[in-house]
Amino acid sequence: MNLRQCIFALLLLAIAAARADTAVAKPAPSGDGAARPKAASMLVEEADEAEVAPPAPAGDEKRAIGDYIRTNSSDIQECYAKRLQERPRLQGKLVAHFDIGPTGRIIGATADGIPDRDLVLCIVTVVRKWEFDKPAAGGKLRIAYPWKFEPQPSR
Repeated sequence: MNLRQCIFALLLLAIAAARADTAVAKPAPSGDGAARPKAASMLVEEADEAEVAPPAPAGDEKRAIGDYIRTNSSDIQECYAKRLQERPRLQGKLVAHFDIGPTGRIIGATADGIPDRDLVLCIVTVVRKWEFDKPAAGGKLRIAYPWKFEPQPSR
């Protein structure tokens, strides 16, 4: 094995070890007595580890993608509203990470930041349905889009 292959093998072992540690982690107790999961990331489609990360959009393409997301975020808000029925104090920042493929379809999606598996799963499911214009460069684009969720005060 050459040096590059050794480094790659060590990287894969480190990732596998980190995943194994996360898999056996116990939920942290919350202030309201309910057990909450430690990690809230949901991997929908895994990219090849050796693959170079796609670029982020820029300029007009970035604005168009942001406009599309904001226009189509009502289902994301519905995911949060549904979870608030079971967890009225659920709040925080959630970031959806996804890749737009060469055809404009979503080819991989994850979300993290709020430790609520059902919310993450719902949001990833919504994001997977989105379809954008084909990327200008012809390849893939990597997107990270944040949402800040907080319950509205009751009137």
